[in-house]
Amino acid sequence: MSTDTTTRPTTRLTAAIRLVLARYYAQARRMPFMTLGCILLPAAADILSYYAPPLVVARLLGRFARSESLTATDLLPYVLAFAGLWIVGQICWRVAVILITRVEIYGLEALYIEAMDELLAKDLAFFQNNYAGSLTKRALGYARRFEDVFDVLVFQIAPGVIPLAFVSVVLWSYSPWLIVVLLAMLGTTMALVLPLIRRRQVLVDVREAASNTLAGHLADSISNAEVVRAFAREPDEAHIHALNVKDYGAKTMRSWDYQNFRIDMITSPMFVATNILGLVAALAVRGSSSASLEAVFITFSYYSTATRVMWEFNRIYRGLEGAITDAAQFADLLLEPPVVSDAEEAQAFTPRDHSITLSDVRFRYGPSQPPLFDGLSLTIPHAAKFGLVGRSGGGKTTLTRLLLRFSDIEGGQILIGGVPIDAVPQSALRKTIAFVPQDPSMFHRSIADNIRVGRPEASDADVRRAADLAHAAEFIETLPDGYATMVGERGVKLSGGQRQRVAIARAILKDAPILILDEATSSLDSESEASIQDALLTLLKGRTALVIAHRLSTVRRMDELIIMDNGRIVERGSHDTLLAMNGIYAALWAHQSGGFLGSDVATQNSEPVTSPGT
Repeated sequence: MSTDTTTRPTTRLTAAIRLVLARYYAQARRMPFMTLGCILLPAAADILSYYAPPLVVARLLGRFARSESLTATDLLPYVLAFAGLWIVGQICWRVAVILITRVEIYGLEALYIEAMDELLAKDLAFFQNNYAGSLTKRALGYARRFEDVFDVLVFQIAPGVIPLAFVSVVLWSYSPWLIVVLLAMLGTTMALVLPLIRRRQVLVDVREAASNTLAGHLADSISNAEVVRAFAREPDEAHIHALNVKDYGAKTMRSWDYQNFRIDMITSPMFVATNILGLVAALAVRGSSSASLEAVFITFSYYSTATRVMWEFNRIYRGLEGAITDAAQFADLLLEPPVVSDAEEAQAFTPRDHSITLSDVRFRYGPSQPPLFDGLSLTIPHAAKFGLVGRSGGGKTTLTRLLLRFSDIEGGQILIGGVPIDAVPQSALRKTIAFVPQDPSMFHRSIADNIRVGRPEASDADVRRAADLAHAAEFIETLPDGYATMVGERGVKLSGGQRQRVAIARAILKDAPILILDEATSSLDSESEASIQDALLTLLKGRTALVIAHRLSTVRRMDELIIMDNGRIVERGSHDTLLAMNGIYAALWAHQSGGFLGSDVATQNSEPVTSPGT
């Protein structure tokens, strides 16, 4: 399992952040007019509420400076103008909030769906190499953080930056030097801070990686609660969790301290210096007219308001950086395409029949691993039933996964009905195959829903018929909620045998032309297996079938048995033929008890009576 503790190269982090920003920008572009309103209206509201009213007050102060005697009638226009600006500003805010909520909700919905689609497009090895809890946190954070980024943009950045144009026009009317000082100090501050920001991005990425490790271990411990209790591992898991918490806390403290003691040590003094220089500049250009009072007042008011972005830089940047870096944890997963993907011009899957052909197949688990299959060839005719037998580690299950295209081969071809499986969409390929694994996975849904995975549109009657054929109805109907019974995460409320019966019912309901059974009855006792053998044989009729079993009595009725050892076919033939060869199969048969196929097995003179092996 990936523990998410590896620090990513800076270039990869930058690429992930760019991908996040591109995806978020794409969401904003879906609603261009609403997004534009979200950006401009808060800025307009700030101008009307914080920058325009001081002009009214300045004009009034100018008249007072000229010692004019003002009546209530003279003051009324100023009061009305002041009130009008605030009222219109508040209206702009209310309309902006309505638009913002809609852009964010629509964006969240699209990104949640996008994240799920991206995960479902990944190959099976991807999920085997990552914590489920970490993937969940990353995917949800990727979508949820759009709201945080958009909030910072429309509530803090846009109202802080766009009004600078208005400020520049007003200050220019008093003296261009007021603009020069303001923009020079803001530019200097950014030039000093940007190099530190790049360094802190790395620290935040390390922090978020530690957060994913924390979430992944927590989910892993919860999902394996039964094992934790069975082996009295509660103190050990709690200790690992405490170490992860301390690691996350230390890395969070480091990133925050870097902000507080490095970045803030620049922004805070620059905030003070900018306001002081602005006041000095205003006093220097004040002249001798009454307008000098207005200039000093406007300069002080605008500088203190415009430079608040410097004072609040820590809070603004921390929120924006944390949101983007958290989302980049998921985007990092998207930088590499799935190992198994559809061909660019995938063809429609129209096989002439449902025969299976493996031609000179070469496969290894990883670049550093030795080949498992090196030139494997095998043909299973249409509607033939082949049994796959051999010692553990011989490549039987791997072969089924290659047929389902959970992994791609290095060389050779796998064809179904003469069509290469890598030339057709994966979904079309898998729709033709019903698969029952040794350890079936269950959704935390009802039993009926889990059976209906085989054919989602199936009626309740079809579901019950499939359960009857799989002899699953026998235990389902004894449950208080029957087919509505929730099975728990991964089916933990069901026994191994019950899960296998549900999986067999799922395969029966799917009614696919190709059937793969990988130790499909290994968790059933002999009596239970015997009770569903007829159902399985009925299911196999007219279908191309590949049946894997260590319990040899399960496959002895197959048309042909394939004996594999270390990725090679070492023997093949019918049950009787292989016994007569007195080779590996005969040795395996001699070490098993058999007897699960009723009278047909009972009449076999060569059947052993020793204890079963694996």
